[in-house]
Amino acid sequence: MKIRITCALLSLILLLAVIGCSSYSNHDGHPDNTSSSNPQPFFTFTDDTGQEVVLVKKPERVVILNTEVLGLFYQLGGAAIARAKASGTPVPDAAKAVEDIGEINQVSLEKVTSLKPDLVIGHPRFHANLKDALVTSQIPLALVNINSYDDIQRTGKLFGQIIGKEAESEKAWKETENHIQTIITKVPNRSLKFAFITIASNGISIQKNGNLALDIANKLNLKNAAEDMQSGQMPSSVPYSIEKLIEADPDYLFMVVYGTEEYGRQKLKDELESNPAWASLRAVKEKRMIFLPSDFVNSPGLKIDQTFEYLAKLVYPDTYEK
Repeated sequence: MKIRITCALLSLILLLAVIGCSSYSNHDGHPDNTSSSNPQPFFTFTDDTGQEVVLVKKPERVVILNTEVLGLFYQLGGAAIARAKASGTPVPDAAKAVEDIGEINQVSLEKVTSLKPDLVIGHPRFHANLKDALVTSQIPLALVNINSYDDIQRTGKLFGQIIGKEAESEKAWKETENHIQTIITKVPNRSLKFAFITIASNGISIQKNGNLALDIANKLNLKNAAEDMQSGQMPSSVPYSIEKLIEADPDYLFMVVYGTEEYGRQKLKDELESNPAWASLRAVKEKRMIFLPSDFVNSPGLKIDQTFEYLAKLVYPDTYEK
């Protein structure tokens, strides 16, 4: 009798153990990650530096250090608790009252961590050095970069997922894409040559590749005069040379300023126009030297179609002004 009772008790204990274990397993036998003790992360993705970013929950406290994507984030319905700034870069009206944490290349790590953000969005060039410290503070850092229209599309899709408005994001991009395709299909079958002269605090150069302005120009069938020039220390640019410009003889000179247009015009006067050879350039003589708006340096986000249209009307007025 005692043996039977003992066996019955052992069977009951084993049954309870099985029932207890089953409450922590899903149907395929793996741990049930939907339990409160081990929840699934809200979203996991790879940033533009190849680093995996894990968002445990939907981010409600976002700090944006990369000024070139601030507008796009707000256009898609996002909002930040703090932002960096950059000279000449416009700030969306909705973000003007948000806490300013300094210049894009001089942000305070202490100030960022004190805000206890769920996510920090930075630029690979300026903020990669913050990664280790933020990881230690358990703050996710996503580094994103925009050098082309495809980059804007990809980043827009990413932001839609982060914000939780993926469907709305897809719809908005579809409308922008349709307008751009309408513009591109009207591009005449002739090739005009241009040079993008970049004016920045660290000097003047001729842009060879790797930025949004060149990508837009390429899609509009414009030929970059610097394409075959020898790069300098930076593979994406050529050291400024009036001799190289005279030899290339571009139809258009596009001035792209990292800063204010006023600053760019003063640099033009002091460092380029002071050389008499500048006036001999065909683009200067025919008044085809143009300062491009900040949209060609700072991503306009969903309004990128307007940037396409601006340049198309500028270089093909007979086609797009009809």
